[in-house]
Amino acid sequence: MELEKGPPECPVCFSAYDNAFKAPLILPCAHTFCLECLSRICIFKKESEVFPCPLCRAPVKVPPGGASKLPTDLSILSQFPPWKQNLQEVWLEGSKLCCKRKADVPPSSVAQDEDTVVTIDLLWSAAHPVATPGDLVAVPRQGLLSRCSLLCRNWAYLIWISTFCLILLFIIVFFPSYIHF
Repeated sequence: MELEKGPPECPVCFSAYDNAFKAPLILPCAHTFCLECLSRICIFKKESEVFPCPLCRAPVKVPPGGASKLPTDLSILSQFPPWKQNLQEVWLEGSKLCCKRKADVPPSSVAQDEDTVVTIDLLWSAAHPVATPGDLVAVPRQGLLSRCSLLCRNWAYLIWISTFCLILLFIIVFFPSYIHF
């Protein structure tokens, strides 16, 4: 049985590589990761500081300009369609990755007139919470009495079912002995 091989993906986030935020970058230890994952790892590191490779823990120096300046894995980039083989310019602004890019479509299908700036937040911040308190559903906490009531109700069902089974067993075992003619 042969497994179907899908597009190459980052071993940290399991997302397929692309030519922008998920660009395949190769580390000196020959492991490849996407730009976004390496940027998240390096966000608190300064230039020339060291971070460990996520797979083999080999030390890797942060290049001048950040993780986006690490070399691209050309073997993975060559597997992309021709219109995606040009890497988009990606830069770091604070804790956001920014990219000025056009739509990822073949040049013949759609005219690409305007560039769009796309950003990804690398950190969660209080200014941009994942959920606001109004979005959350309040779950009332059960008191001790209600938990006891539930437990007693379960015991009552268990006793009722046990009694019913014993009566049924008694009828099955002893009823045929009364039917002798």
